[in-house]
Amino acid sequence: MRKWARLSKDNRGATAAIFAIAMPVLVGMSALAVDLGLWTVQKREAQGAADQAAFSAAIAAQADGDAAGHLEGKAVAASMGYVHGQNGIAVTTAKLASLDGEAGDFWEVIIAKPQSMGLAALFLGSAPTARARAVAGTASGGAACIIGLSTSGTSVSIDNNNSISNPGCAVYSNASMSMRNGSSINGSAFVAGAIDKQNPSQITIGNEVTGVSPIVDPYADVPSPGPCNNSVKITNGGGYSAGQYCAGFEIKNNASNNVLNLAAGTYFVGGIFRLDNGVTINGTGVSIVLMPGTTVSLGNNLVLNITAPTSGSYAGVALMGRNLGTNILAWNNAIFNVQGAMYFPNQELSIKNNSIFNSAQCTQLVANIVSINNNANMNDECPGSGIRDVGNGKVALLQ
Repeated sequence: MRKWARLSKDNRGATAAIFAIAMPVLVGMSALAVDLGLWTVQKREAQGAADQAAFSAAIAAQADGDAAGHLEGKAVAASMGYVHGQNGIAVTTAKLASLDGEAGDFWEVIIAKPQSMGLAALFLGSAPTARARAVAGTASGGAACIIGLSTSGTSVSIDNNNSISNPGCAVYSNASMSMRNGSSINGSAFVAGAIDKQNPSQITIGNEVTGVSPIVDPYADVPSPGPCNNSVKITNGGGYSAGQYCAGFEIKNNASNNVLNLAAGTYFVGGIFRLDNGVTINGTGVSIVLMPGTTVSLGNNLVLNITAPTSGSYAGVALMGRNLGTNILAWNNAIFNVQGAMYFPNQELSIKNNSIFNSAQCTQLVANIVSINNNANMNDECPGSGIRDVGNGKVALLQ
């Protein structure tokens, strides 16, 4: 009896029994851990391939049409080991008309690849599938409303509750961009650097893309004017013909007439471009080209009723100047009924104090630095205006 009692209390070997029972569970957990690690790596690889495929599809479609986008998306995925229809792999390409409520041309690529099971087959009924999705493209910016060309510092600044309200009006900044005091861009902003937002909760941007490559000056090929060889100056309002005004436009406050009516053509202005308070310039098919070294002085409440020509060397350009004698061109309380570009690649263009842009026309601001303060409302649809369209120029990975 004592022998049987001692035997009943003997627990030697119990650990081995418990280990034997637990062994399948431990092996299974180890197998799942190994397989989960492999699946995570393969999903990451699939995501990288989807990113590259979507970006390439958007670029190809932009250059050669939608069919090229579908072909390129699948070709890039295949080059990275994801061949549609092979070993259960599915590569889907699609063109999207909108993304998060923003209209535009977007390309989506989805990659699905069944995973190998390994030891996990002992515990799972079927193999999981690694899925990756990427979207690339550009929002429909049309002709950009604002382009800051400087590649250093802040090339676009928007301040004091300024609203770029047209959702089709794109803003491009070749460096950083500053947004202050409740300002908003309802359309897209493509920024090479960072966006500095004061009180971010009060700043609105419809579609922001940072880290893009700087865009090329869209008007770089517009010719600079040749030598100016006369001493003609406009000092009073009235009607004028196109040509050289090498001594400038200088309409002072004491002018008897402050309304200039310009016939169609190109006006080459040298020396000084001075428009005092309340001057109005009217012209259809007109380009005003400021000569290098021209000094600029702009008063308050100026009115520009200018439609740029649609053909010729200065097509789409309403007002321009390179290497002027004034670094900052400041417009206060101006009214811009301008269809065309205001182009100053070496200057800062400052639009301030409740200046008004006619929403039925397109005023495109292109300058080394663009500063907009207080209530600018800009449009971008200018059929036949000749304005350079950069809205389809930049593709970025968006999702």
